[in-house]
Amino acid sequence: MLGHKQTRGIFTLSSEEVLTAGTGKARIRMPFAGHIVGVTVSVLSAPAGSSAIFDVNKNGTTIFGTPANRPTVAAAGVSATAGVNSVKTFVAGDVITVDVDQIGSGTAGTGFTVAIAYDGRKNA
Repeated sequence: MLGHKQTRGIFTLSSEEVLTAGTGKARIRMPFAGHIVGVTVSVLSAPAGSSAIFDVNKNGTTIFGTPANRPTVAAAGVSATAGVNSVKTFVAGDVITVDVDQIGSGTAGTGFTVAIAYDGRKNA
């Protein structure tokens, strides 16, 4: 989905810390409006024992109406692409945050970068 022909840019939210479950692990206040066209995640070191699950929120509410669409890095994996997000738009002033909903059960995993592709030309 990140190769969408109308993608105008990508912004990232990241942390280099050992993964711990919790809300608001990274945040950005959007300076412009746009339309989200894709979300991916990568980790510095893989979780072990179970998947690492991430969530992206706009103003405190998930952008994924279906929980199974959240970006999920499989145990021993290092990246994932999210399924379809139900919230597609943001406006200037919206706050985008990343939650870590689940970490590896044997080894948590380390660091993450969530990349959000957007089209700033579409009306928000």
